[in-house]
Amino acid sequence: MLNKRYLILGKNGMLGQDLQKVFHDRDFVTLGSTELDIRDEEAVKAILLNVQPDVVINATAYTNVNEAEKNLELAKEINGYAVGKLAKICRDFGVLLVHFSSDYVFNGQKKDGYREDDLPDPVNEYGISKLLGEQLLQDEMEMDLGGDNNDEGKFFLIRTSYLIGHGRANLVSKLLDKAKAGVPFKVIEDQFSKVTFCLDLASQVKWLIESGEYESGIYHITNSGVTNWLEFARTLLHDSGLNFELAVPCLASEWISPVKRPQFSVLVNTKLPELRHWKEALKDYLST
Repeated sequence: MLNKRYLILGKNGMLGQDLQKVFHDRDFVTLGSTELDIRDEEAVKAILLNVQPDVVINATAYTNVNEAEKNLELAKEINGYAVGKLAKICRDFGVLLVHFSSDYVFNGQKKDGYREDDLPDPVNEYGISKLLGEQLLQDEMEMDLGGDNNDEGKFFLIRTSYLIGHGRANLVSKLLDKAKAGVPFKVIEDQFSKVTFCLDLASQVKWLIESGEYESGIYHITNSGVTNWLEFARTLLHDSGLNFELAVPCLASEWISPVKRPQFSVLVNTKLPELRHWKEALKDYLST
């Protein structure tokens, strides 16, 4: 796919910004939400007719987990129904669709982590909206035996977790701000997941698309290494030259939150080469 044209949606998000860096040597067009509302089916069709991409990478999402509890319909529109419409359009146009989902489609009760073929069971509204997008995408990409076009759509549905990148507030920036204030703060020690650095994710996506070795389906992409948030916070503070003991352990049951979060939302990758360990990626992140 070296000579293909790419359309990257969600250019202003952390992942969208790093996708642009990684694809800088490719022919690509990128759009943000002010330029294209992916809920507008006719506008999306018009863009694809104009750009004529071979690949659409959808990094657009409703990502505010807390707000999704109050705005489920909006979250479902962006993370769910719009994804289904985009999948249908990409299939009709013969375009490969790359879309991103979340570890939050799982309930977090499986201690050895979740494989690509495990059954989703979200425990919060954000996870519900992301699962809806997964289901509609796959429904639209399935073979239509009743129509003239009986080819299955081409797609990579990529689940990832805890994205960290430059250009937007994220877990790293929030923890550093707290530590720089010099006041101890609580960090949950009994919720486990994997961290994903956007630049590593974007690079792996590029490789996945261009390798030509992989079929349509679900893929898990995260940095390697399971962590809890206390370990992550203390490693971050140590590597930043700050007092890591400012991060004080607490249990999830002590944390006041409007959102129920999965306790062990570790994504297991059984299909792709492993990415580097999150501790190595964190050092690079802090140096740039």
